[in-house]
Order: sequence, then C-alpha cells, then structure tokens
Amino acid sequence: MVGILMVDKLLQGNDLAYMRNETEKAMPDLVDIQRKTLTSDKQGGFTEAWSNAYQQVAARIAGKGGGESNEAGRQDLQQDFMLTLVHDQSITQTDRVVHTSGTYEIQSVDAGKSWSATIRCQMRRL
Repeated sequence: MVGILMVDKLLQGNDLAYMRNETEKAMPDLVDIQRKTLTSDKQGGFTEAWSNAYQQVAARIAGKGGGESNEAGRQDLQQDFMLTLVHDQSITQTDRVVHTSGTYEIQSVDAGKSWSATIRCQMRRL
C-alpha cells in the first residue's frame, strides 16, 4: 500500500519539462561563459587566453556570503556567488563567467544529477 502511494507522488516527464521551462523564464541575467586556451610561447611555456564558449546565456547570479583570504601577505574580503543555469547548459569548473557586474571564476559545479531543473555553480569574483 505504501509503495503504491509513493509512485503517485513522483514527478512525471511532463512535470519536469514544465519545471525546466518555468525555471528558464525566471533567469534575469545574461552571462558569457569563457573557456581557457593555452598557446605555446615556443620557449617551453604557454600563454593563457580566454574566449567566449557561450554568449548571452540565461542565468541567475546571487550573492551567498563570503570570507577572508590571505594571499601574498594581504588580507582580502571575498564574496561568494551562486550561479544558476538551465539544466542542459555546458559549464565546467575550469570556466569563468562574465557578467555586467564583473568576471567570476567557477569554484565548483553541481551537475550530473538526474531529474534536475537547473545546474548550480559556486563562483568567486576575480
């Protein structure tokens, strides 16, 4: 009896499609997702360059607190941000995001889940 009741509560395929569609409508920001390329400098090193892999991607950026860091002997206050993207947007932990409010490096990507409506990424402003 309990098993039968539980099946009735699960999402159906059309429920998930509806959630994904509505979630995309609630993305107020547009971002560019950049990927790094390395070019040989012909002296044993590499030059790093960033270029847009995706442009004008619907997203939501929200502040989520921050902390202090101590780099090169100086103490900085760093704010963390949460990036929300549609469920099938390609993004990796090595990418960075450009928005009118600044450039952000991806700290982690919470992806690869079944039945998801979004992808969430933790970011830090550069």
